[in-house]
Formats: sequence, structure tokens, C-alpha cells
Amino acid sequence: MYKTLYLSILSTILMGCSSTTALKHFNKNEIEVKAMQYTKKADILINNEQKVLLWATYLNNIDIEEFDSKDEVFITSLYFVNSESQDINKNGYSFILNNQKPKSIEEISADNKMYKDILSKNTWGKYYLIKFNELKNIDKLTLSLSDTNANSAKLTFEK
Repeated sequence: MYKTLYLSILSTILMGCSSTTALKHFNKNEIEVKAMQYTKKADILINNEQKVLLWATYLNNIDIEEFDSKDEVFITSLYFVNSESQDINKNGYSFILNNQKPKSIEEISADNKMYKDILSKNTWGKYYLIKFNELKNIDKLTLSLSDTNANSAKLTFEK
């Protein structure tokens, strides 16, 4: 009985002193981990069929010096299902953030060194760095992707 009690106490002490971070078992760096926390996914369905896959990461909340900006900045990944083109403009889609048009949209290569730890590893679609003017006194940001036929996907981020 004392042996069992002793082993229970000893294992409890050792467990209490060990690291409890699950990420220590994975090969992830700080930027990649923070990016995962601020990445969301949405789909555009037309006639109950998935037509567009959207992933977006809100860079402002990552708190990494390289991504410090007064603008509202997102990295997005778009995949247009069964489409010959993966280009956002050719497919007739556009982004809006809280009823505001983007300040700039820049296509990013999948092997871009600055963003390599953030990109969602989507080998089929395209990546875009999207900047909007800073929105002050707002707690929630709603990023919308829509086409001219009112098909849309919305993602909400805490500012």
C-alpha cells in the first residue's frame, strides 16, 4: 500500500513539474502557432455545392514585429472549385471589410519567405495579402468575399 501511495505522489510531483504545452511535441514556430489561432475558413455554396474555399488569417493579432501595421491586414487563400482560373478577378469576386473596400490586394507566391509559416499550404488555389485602412473604435471585423450574384462568405475576427 505504501509503495502504491509513494508512486502516486511521485508521479503527481513529476507531472506537475513537466511542461504541459502540447506544442512542444510538434515542430511549430511561434509565428505558425499564432497564425493558426487567427485563421478562419468559410465556403461559398451554390445550390448546395461547394464553389469557393476561403481561408483568412488576420495578421494584426499575431503580435509579431514583421506584421505590425496600422492597416487591417489579412492573408487569404482562395480555391475556386472546378474552375479553370484561380484568379479572384477573373472569377468575379471581391473582398470587403466592414463595408470598406481594400486599400490593396497583392497576390503572394506559395513559396514567399516572409509568409511561409502562415500560408495554409493550399497547393491548388492562390494567396493574397489584403490591406484595408485602419478601422478605429471597432471590436469585430467582418471580412466578406462575394461575387456579383450576391454569393458570399463572411468571417468574423476579434480586433
